[in-house]
Amino acid sequence: MTIWTRSSTAQGTWIGTLALSGLLIAAAAAFVDLNSSSCPFDAITVEPGNSIQTAVDFAGEGAVFCLKKGVHRAQAVRPKAGQGVLREGSTVLNGSRLLDGFKREDRFWVANSQLQRLPEYGECLPSAPTCDRPQAVFIDDKPLTKVLSKDALATNEVYIDYAGDRIYLADDPTNHKVEATVASFAFESSASDVSIGNLTIEKYGSPAQRGAVHAREGTRWTIEDCVVRLNSGAGISVGTGTRVHNCNIHHNGQIGIEGNGQDIRIERNRIWSNNTFGFDPAWQAGGAKIAESDGVTFRGNHVHDNNGFGLWCDIECRNVAYEENLVENNRYIGIFHEISFNAIIRKNVVRYNGSANRGWFWDADIAVAASQDVEVTGNTVTVAPGACGIMLIDQGRRNDEGGQYKTRDNTVRANEMTFEGAICAGGVSDTKPEDENFTIIRDGNNRFDGNTYRVRGASKPPRFVWGQDVTDWNGFRGKGLEQSGRVVLSDK
Repeated sequence: MTIWTRSSTAQGTWIGTLALSGLLIAAAAAFVDLNSSSCPFDAITVEPGNSIQTAVDFAGEGAVFCLKKGVHRAQAVRPKAGQGVLREGSTVLNGSRLLDGFKREDRFWVANSQLQRLPEYGECLPSAPTCDRPQAVFIDDKPLTKVLSKDALATNEVYIDYAGDRIYLADDPTNHKVEATVASFAFESSASDVSIGNLTIEKYGSPAQRGAVHAREGTRWTIEDCVVRLNSGAGISVGTGTRVHNCNIHHNGQIGIEGNGQDIRIERNRIWSNNTFGFDPAWQAGGAKIAESDGVTFRGNHVHDNNGFGLWCDIECRNVAYEENLVENNRYIGIFHEISFNAIIRKNVVRYNGSANRGWFWDADIAVAASQDVEVTGNTVTVAPGACGIMLIDQGRRNDEGGQYKTRDNTVRANEMTFEGAICAGGVSDTKPEDENFTIIRDGNNRFDGNTYRVRGASKPPRFVWGQDVTDWNGFRGKGLEQSGRVVLSDK
């Protein structure tokens, strides 16, 4: 069987040798047309059922691969430097295999199937105790909820008996497509300058905090125009120099995008309905979370309906821009900058986030927590009843050196906030009087000014908070805040 071919017979005109120089690697990477629906001239083509990794190993650095249309099952690819992978037509990388041979046993449908039991990792919500097990089973593309025993099995659920190598269903699988994850990643390597485009990547058993596309250990990867869905952990893990553009990232078990590194750009993606497995969002779950990074840009993304945070940079993030995103209907905070440093949050539309009813001031659309040198400006925020608009939050969080992160030198200005319930905004601290951060909100050069607070109709009394004091509009202004701000009563 032919494993791979070149799409042109004029092979000698493409690359004279597979031992490419750096110049030729760059030229090959630039040659990839990620928007094409057919294989480009002289790309190496791989048919469904053949090994992509074999083609990658044989071709060497700088090669361009085109995956022929169809379903490429259980492929795990470690690309080399400068390689590009794209698709022809409707090409799917599917990390599962088909299951058949089900037999009826009492009230169950049972098939023999050996699934590797990977280490359990992550923190689950009490309602989802199996979230940290990356193996997944699907019926007609719908993931089944894993349960801890076969006696607990109900419709739309699966019990995996690892010791007995058996899978139990409550639903009759006859005449349905049943699949089980067998590969933990589609792409993973420490190579540089890898390009991945126009692929659908689905049903990989990626562990928590690891992506089906795992670029975290590589440099300068580009993932563009891809659909990344139904994977168990993260959809995409990013690293230094990663670009994620124009992708549709949804229904992944833990999170859409995660990672760390320098010079990361996440732009013009749709990131939605992630954390289907029920990980605890306060641990890490939802739309996108980057940590320990310098130079991160979230721009032009639509981030919505995630079971957790929308856009989140956490732990020593520096030089972060959240710009021109639409962030809506996420259960936790829409845009969250936590225990980090200088950032700009501007010109975003942020609305109806924080529906989880966490209490206190955590149900916010935009929050800056234990961070400094952040400017929040020019955002349009619509706040659901019971939630908060823009919040600064300090809890006396400690860093690895034993010092404390400071919520200081933050500016919130020229934002338009519309409240469908009572106004809730400001800066808050829950530290004790003896804590060095007790007065950091008041004395740390934090400012609110020039913001508009639009209230729709009659509502409960406002909550303007500053430090430990909850007050009204006049009390807020009396603390030197919002000297150019305004409250507007509106029915619109």
